[in-house]
Amino acid sequence: MKRATVTTHVGVFDSDKEKQRSKAVELGSQGAWTKWDLPKGKITWPELWTLEPFCISFLLRAVYDTLPTPTNLHRWGMRGDSLCSLYGSRGTLAHILAGCKTALSQGRYRWRHDKVLSALADILEQERRKKHQTHVVQTSLRPDVVIWSEEVKRIILIELTVGRWL
Repeated sequence: MKRATVTTHVGVFDSDKEKQRSKAVELGSQGAWTKWDLPKGKITWPELWTLEPFCISFLLRAVYDTLPTPTNLHRWGMRGDSLCSLYGSRGTLAHILAGCKTALSQGRYRWRHDKVLSALADILEQERRKKHQTHVVQTSLRPDVVIWSEEVKRIILIELTVGRWL
């Protein structure tokens, strides 16, 4: 008899979950996450809480498209129009992060790219010093980062690219 009760509760839970998902799909901005094609990798709660609070806030606000982009500021009644101040097209999150032709021509994406690489290089150098490895080569050629281990016979290539969202 208990088994039937458990099955009923699971069925109700699944039904509620499906209703919530259907409602999310109906909501334009808030339901955008239902259409994502995500990689299989997952971040754990302990890993998430090792991040700086500002990074966590940015990640969550970017995921749910609640960052103060021109489009959102306009939607919230805090701005007269939703246009990008650099290029003049609609200032969506995708446009601001990777789609503005003016920002591209001014080297702004390159600057961000180089700042991310610099932060990665600092972390990798700290780890290398801990392990007393000496295999470091600096170059301006691609890929951006090459890490190798003779011990495990593995090479890792890292190419940091700013994607274009259409």
